[in-house]
Formats: sequence, C-alpha cells, structure tokens
Amino acid sequence: MRRLRIGVIGTGTIAYGSHLPAIAQLRDELELVAVADVREDVVQHVAQRFGAQSWYTDYHDLLARPDIDLVDVCTPEFLHREQVVAAAQAGKHIHCEKPMASSVEEADAMIAAARAAGVKLMIGHSRRFTRRYQLIREAIERGEVGEVRLVRENERRAYPRTPRPDSVGHWNPEGDRSWLAKAGYTLGAALTNAVHETDLARWFAGQDAASVYAAEHINDPESEVPDFITYTITFRNGAVGACEVVNTLPVGYPYYHMMEVFGTEGMIRATDPPMSTLEVWTAGQMAFPLNPRTFLGVADAYVQELAGFARAVREDTPVPLDPWNGRQALAISVAAVESSRTGRPVSLPEEVAPITA
Repeated sequence: MRRLRIGVIGTGTIAYGSHLPAIAQLRDELELVAVADVREDVVQHVAQRFGAQSWYTDYHDLLARPDIDLVDVCTPEFLHREQVVAAAQAGKHIHCEKPMASSVEEADAMIAAARAAGVKLMIGHSRRFTRRYQLIREAIERGEVGEVRLVRENERRAYPRTPRPDSVGHWNPEGDRSWLAKAGYTLGAALTNAVHETDLARWFAGQDAASVYAAEHINDPESEVPDFITYTITFRNGAVGACEVVNTLPVGYPYYHMMEVFGTEGMIRATDPPMSTLEVWTAGQMAFPLNPRTFLGVADAYVQELAGFARAVREDTPVPLDPWNGRQALAISVAAVESSRTGRPVSLPEEVAPITA
C-alpha cells in the first residue's frame, strides 16, 4: 500500500503537540513531505524534529508540489478560508483544524470550493474521536438514557499553564501576545474551545440548534477577546445544551472537564480527575503540582481522525466527519458571540446540508 503524502500548513502549538505526533504514529499510512509556517526558525525546527523533506515560509509553495496528496491545515481560524480554498484549487484533499472558520460565510465558501474541486474536506473536531465522548454517544444511541433533554459541559482551565518543555509556542503576530488574545485574529473563547462544546451538544442532542443565548467576559486584563463564555442552546427537538468555558482560573483549580447528559430514562456523567495527581504537604502549607497530561485524553483522538481521513482519501469513501458538522458547530458559536454582544437570544435558521466531498 502506497503511503499518502501529506503537507502540514501551520506548525504552531496544535500541530506540534498533536497533529505532527499523530502523523508520525501513522507512518505506515502517511509520509510527511513538507511543512509550512510564516516563522522561519519554527518551521525549520519542526521539519527537522518530525523528518519533513522540505519546509516553506509560504504555504503556496507547499501547495504547488504535485507530489502532495493531502494537506493538514493547522493555522488560526481567520486563515482557514483562504488556505482551504487554495488547497482545493490545487487539487489537494484537506483536513482542517477546528474551528472551521471565523464566520459561517467563510465555512460555506470552503465547502463550496471542495465540492467544486472534487476533493475531500474534513474539519478536525477531535472530541468526536475521543473515546470518552464516543462512549456517551453509543449509550445515547442504545437508548440507555431515553430521550436526551439536557447536555451540559463545563471546561475550566487554569492560567497560566505550564508549557511543554519542547513547545514551539503560539504565533505572536505583533511581537507581544499570542494571536489567541488579539481581537483582529479571533473571537475568543467561543471559537478557541467552546466550539467543541457546541459540536458535542449538537451531537448528543441529535438536532440542530433553534436559538442560543450567551454571555462573555474578559478576565485577563491583557486580552482583547473574551476568555469566559456561558451559553444556553435550545435545540429543535426541545433539548437544551448548557455550557461554561473559562480559560483563566487560578492555578490549582481542581477540574478541567465535566460532561453530563440527562435523558428521560437516566443520565451520564463524565469528569476529569483532580488537576493534581500529586499532593505535597510541608509545615504550614500544601502544594498540588499540576499534571495536565492526565486530563481528558485526546492524543489518540488525533491519530484516529487523521487515520480515518486518510482512509477516506485512499478508498474514496465519505470522510468520518462531514464538514457540515463543523459548519453547524461554528454557526452556534458565532451566534453565541452575537448574543453576548446584544444581550438577546439569537435564532438560527433551519438549513439542509449540501452534498459535500
């Protein structure tokens, strides 16, 4: 079996920590041909670290290579439309990190470009490939909790978090703070991580959203975008999704994720263990060293989603997660931002998924 040849666009934190290690694990199926990033020092290091044949500071040079079968887009969401459309026009199959884009209109353009070019497009919602959430979905499908009425998830993160020793760090477009804190590059927590929750709530409820009501807040005085969001989604079948995401809690906050699904016949709860797996007691004080690597296990999820995408490309079958799902999760998250700004609920239109690649 010939290995599919892959190029990675964007070699920052999510690529370095998750996508590239997953590609390395899939070495029997995927061959890393090239990587691209605007930071020359970073992309050189990444190419050497993961054994890419070539590196580029302009992703167009990567797309121009005829020997690349598929690309993995791991850049900030404001670049996704431009890069996915360019990749489709270059005839490459595309796996793209969540969130799908910065707006629903951009997401629609991405789907249309892939369909026009006859290439496959998949949005990498890693939680769909995480065993914890797959088990919840399977229990729902078996009818173990009856009809789902409420999906609730809290995602709470302490800040600052200790970076991995070998982390390349986030892109700092203006030389000061990460793009994740810049209003010109992102909408904040609604897309940074709450888009995971909108996707999971929709998946577990089994319906599209009818409306969403949300509130956001900036806790970090140096951030230009909200790092806290809470929302309530009403789905078309009457089920409710509720979520709280906060990214700047004090160091030592004890839980990371908590998911609950309430149905007419029962409930499911999944939580992380305490953030500290080690307690240190000394005279007059106690310490709880954090161990983030024990949290929600998503490392294997990236392997599973990239393997599924590669299989779909090789066998010319539908991708494991239709891009419409990424588009609909984005629609809820963007509507939540609008709601938080207006102080009013936002209705979402009834829409039918187009035929996609």
